[in-house]
Amino acid sequence: MLENIKLTIKNSLIYALGNVAIKLVGLVLIPVYTDIRFLSKDDFGALGILEASSMLIVALLGLALTQALTRWYWDKKYLEKQASVFFTVLVFLTVLSVLVVSALFSFTGYFSQILFKVPDYSRLILLMLISSVLMVISQVPLTLLKLQSKPGLYSFSNVSKLIVTLALTIYFVVYEKRGLEGIFEAQIIGNIFFFMLLSGYIYKNMKLCFEYRILLEMFSFSFPLVLGSVSGILLATFDRYTLNYMSGLQDVGVYSLGFKIANAVKLLVVTSIQLAISPMIFKMMDKEGNKRFYSKIMTYSGFVVMTVILTISLFSVEIVKVFSSNIFYWRSHTVIPVISLSIFFGMLKDASVTGLQITKKTKVIGVVILLIAILNLGLNIAFIPSMNIMGAAFATLISQMVFFIVILIYAQKHYPIPYELWKIGKLIITGMVLYGLSLLTIESSLTLRLIVKILLVFSFPFLLRITGFYDEIELETIKNVWKTWKNPADWKKNLKRLSEKKPE
Repeated sequence: MLENIKLTIKNSLIYALGNVAIKLVGLVLIPVYTDIRFLSKDDFGALGILEASSMLIVALLGLALTQALTRWYWDKKYLEKQASVFFTVLVFLTVLSVLVVSALFSFTGYFSQILFKVPDYSRLILLMLISSVLMVISQVPLTLLKLQSKPGLYSFSNVSKLIVTLALTIYFVVYEKRGLEGIFEAQIIGNIFFFMLLSGYIYKNMKLCFEYRILLEMFSFSFPLVLGSVSGILLATFDRYTLNYMSGLQDVGVYSLGFKIANAVKLLVVTSIQLAISPMIFKMMDKEGNKRFYSKIMTYSGFVVMTVILTISLFSVEIVKVFSSNIFYWRSHTVIPVISLSIFFGMLKDASVTGLQITKKTKVIGVVILLIAILNLGLNIAFIPSMNIMGAAFATLISQMVFFIVILIYAQKHYPIPYELWKIGKLIITGMVLYGLSLLTIESSLTLRLIVKILLVFSFPFLLRITGFYDEIELETIKNVWKTWKNPADWKKNLKRLSEKKPE
């Protein structure tokens, strides 16, 4: 099990680089997006709505087939048909996406009226639809790279796309003054470049044979997940839609800035770990010690994610001021700790859903997430009028907490896994106590605040030691890791050793 965990950590670090590339453009360009010379306050709010809508479209058109591909690819019955199954999913999603967008072409003005109460965003919505279609299709080769454990190529292709998209976004928005249209035009060109880059890999790994029967089987698995995926996106975006209708685009912009910064936890850490783990979960589902492995994944992932969440939450004020020089957006720092904690509970939910995926009880996931999305909408409507952006943040947090608890209960009934929930509780309580202590310095000088916050972050793992968070074997492993890496002169040798592939 230790070797699997080491491999997971190694691959997670490589995947992190690729994940940064996928969404980093929106994060890096925040100083440009919040500069009124390039985007107005309403434009930045509209961007938040369009990004949320794009996520919803990707979930709808994707039909959760990449999740089915993950489940079917290593199934013993279909090992000889891996290439044709990949081809089938790729072709089906490509044709479906193109047909749907073509059909929606004439309705972009209507959608603009619904989202923004004016038809002026018609062309922008069309560009968003095209960009979304390319993202749907790109998920198929990305899933294959993950399944074949090729984090290097995964990261290289995404970083290359990042460079192209970033350069074009700056050119279109800053120099050509194309505003929101320039952002989506850059994304479209970046995605086309991505496909050109991976064209050889895609062709090499597919067999020109359309597997109708297997596709129908995959639908039986994925169709309930579509409801879950769409409901999950609504769960993640109801806050911005509700803010738009109940408060206005400018508040959506402020909230979106805090959301983007907090969501960096998910992009850099949570998704990277999941990318490295997901193929391993199904490879190990029939092996001895698998349940202990699943349990430790939740514990170790929780530790890493909570450490990052604590850091971002403590420095939320300073981070917001670094990203935006516009005072109007500075109050977005208030939502960062709340949204970050909701991401932590979302990570716990994703870990606890393992049992339902292995036993193919996907209908449970779809129904639960739909109910949670409805709960989230109700909470947003109830909280936003009195609490504004904080109401949207707390609605998200409460929804994610309930989601985790319900999924955990159902999953444990079908496939019990001995999760270390008492350790998860220690992570949450310790993190909240340290964040509470940081609030005592809110009126202090910048220097004192920074010193105290740095000390609080570094005290986190040591306070966990006092609570009895670590097992003896984990403490011994930590000591060995410290001995191995404490001397910077040995880092090159250690990295080389990590990159060496062990014989089967």
